[in-house]
Amino acid sequence: MSVVQYKCPNCGGSLEFKADSQSFKCEYCMSEFSKDEMNEAVGESGQNTADTGIVGEQQQTEFNEHTNLYICDNCGAEIIADENTAATFCYYCHSPVSLKGRLSGQYRPGKVIPFKHTREQALEIYKQWCGKKWFLPKDFVSESQLEKITGLYVPFWLADCKVNSALSGEGHISTSHTQGEYRITHTKVFHVERAAFLDYSKVPADGSKKLDDKLMDAVEPFDYSGMIDFDMAYLSGFFADKYDVERNEVIPRIRDRIADGAMDVLRGDIHGYTSFTVQNSYINLIRTDWQYALLPVWFMTYKHKGKDYFYAMNGQTGKMAGILPVSGAKLAVLGAILFAVFGTLGFLIGGLFL
Repeated sequence: MSVVQYKCPNCGGSLEFKADSQSFKCEYCMSEFSKDEMNEAVGESGQNTADTGIVGEQQQTEFNEHTNLYICDNCGAEIIADENTAATFCYYCHSPVSLKGRLSGQYRPGKVIPFKHTREQALEIYKQWCGKKWFLPKDFVSESQLEKITGLYVPFWLADCKVNSALSGEGHISTSHTQGEYRITHTKVFHVERAAFLDYSKVPADGSKKLDDKLMDAVEPFDYSGMIDFDMAYLSGFFADKYDVERNEVIPRIRDRIADGAMDVLRGDIHGYTSFTVQNSYINLIRTDWQYALLPVWFMTYKHKGKDYFYAMNGQTGKMAGILPVSGAKLAVLGAILFAVFGTLGFLIGGLFL
């Protein structure tokens, strides 16, 4: 006798039946489904379909056989490169790396956006960007530092979501007039509700614990029209990060991004009120389909006074982001100049009143 095990269509977690609401709820991503919605997700075959977009066993085997996995003994980073690439340093901490062996498991991506900016173009953009930062340490653009820029394919989970959303609150229409010495304001209060079923396509969340999420968010968006089926050839000459964040772990980030977007859509449909106050809101992910993709980033790390700083550039669009150090010496020079200038002005102004 076969048994159907209900899995969450969004994150793959186990669902529990809730007697009070007569629905199935995922305690991990907080999604909730009716029996009809669960039957649709499981389908006539009796198999849950939450794994849509994950590559097959034959593709995984081919990927595993033609890629090497390196490990950094200093920070523990695991680096993926094609079998013809000699990895010489860790792109996170610049320590030497050693060959660990072949890959295992489902690490072959289904999609990739190839690099469009060459290393030379990335360096030129980086130099121009640094030229506008007055207080960077001098060696931040030294040749030894520039050599460390690395073309890195970052692992991303992309979620296609069907969303049931609603909000309710109070809308206020205020009018005022002057009567004698008084200003009188009349306010009418209305109960307002909005609801919508929304579709979101390719909502991204990076799958690397070592990469700062805010830094990766900052180099978005990627142009998904340039996304194609993954081929081993695109790894040639570049590195790839091995994902260490499972898709069910990024669901909270995906949900937050969708919730913000859905509330913006619903609030944008509320017109004609002087003000509006949200009292209740509701977001439920009805169904999520996943793609695992590698997206291109030019990446650089810099160590200054024992602290790591990171720079990233979107390898497709050229958008930049970075957390940069400040040169204490340059700040001291500026402080001395300002002190001298204001001291001189104080002396001159004081002399005028003698």
